[in-house]
Amino acid sequence: MIEVWRVDLDTAAVPPPSLGEAARAARFARAELARRYLAAHGALRAVLSRFTAKPLEFALLEKGKPYLPLAPEIRFNLSHSHGRALIAVARGIEVGVDIEHLRPVPHYAALVERYFPPGEPEPAGELEFLRRWTQLEALWKARGAGLYGSGMPLEGGWSVAPVDVGAGYAAAIAWEGAALPVTIHDFGEDQ
Repeated sequence: MIEVWRVDLDTAAVPPPSLGEAARAARFARAELARRYLAAHGALRAVLSRFTAKPLEFALLEKGKPYLPLAPEIRFNLSHSHGRALIAVARGIEVGVDIEHLRPVPHYAALVERYFPPGEPEPAGELEFLRRWTQLEALWKARGAGLYGSGMPLEGGWSVAPVDVGAGYAAAIAWEGAALPVTIHDFGEDQ
């Protein structure tokens, strides 16, 4: 089973930041961006603490995907855009999520050419581009490649599904393997 949390970064009550998170947030150019970064990462720690009592010490794989060395069976991913975030958690299977605030992307055709896999048809417009982008980025993140995986053929047994995050956003989740149940939570309602 895969669990996904939708997080409102402007209202979420989260634990205090770690020293590393606070230091990184201090480098943001705008206070709003720092606040939302801290909310997203605080929510991630709150969610992960539901899955393990071990210390939440993060490490990075080669391409930058975070993992928990003290609880390697827990796989997770975080994405945030504007005032929303998504957190996906599973045991023993890789997961990835992406969320994008819907906005004009006038040069999306150039992004399709640069990042989409070979043979991927061009989206019919900006909205379709953002929806497909979230699906591809969730898949790249699940595979642990991030944007390094862009432009490469999509091989292997992976599943991708859209996630309803409300008006003004597109979002998707990807995971290793065939269809699995995905449970959606709103952060804070069941904490």
